[in-house]
Amino acid sequence: MNQRPSRNCITELKGKAEQLKEKGLAVIGIQASKVNEDELDRWIKQANIRFPVGTIKGNIERKLFLWGVRSLPWLILTDKQHIVRAEGFSLSGLDEKLKANE
Repeated sequence: MNQRPSRNCITELKGKAEQLKEKGLAVIGIQASKVNEDELDRWIKQANIRFPVGTIKGNIERKLFLWGVRSLPWLILTDKQHIVRAEGFSLSGLDEKLKANE
């Protein structure tokens, strides 16, 4: 698979996933463009991604619009009640967002 910014982000999140899990946080990936699912599954296995990765079904552009996604990758931080606390930040800003939402 091509190394796109979103794939690089997922690869970096892989390194933080266990640390985040210890804090009670879950990492979930969403493939937000059309891709061959077998190819995606192969990439997930080859990259050793251990958190769930799903795909958007139906009208991708419409769903991204409804979710307010303005660019990819688009990180979203929710609380335990699934209320969005931060979104659209870079992976380098994750620690700052986590501290602000403790």
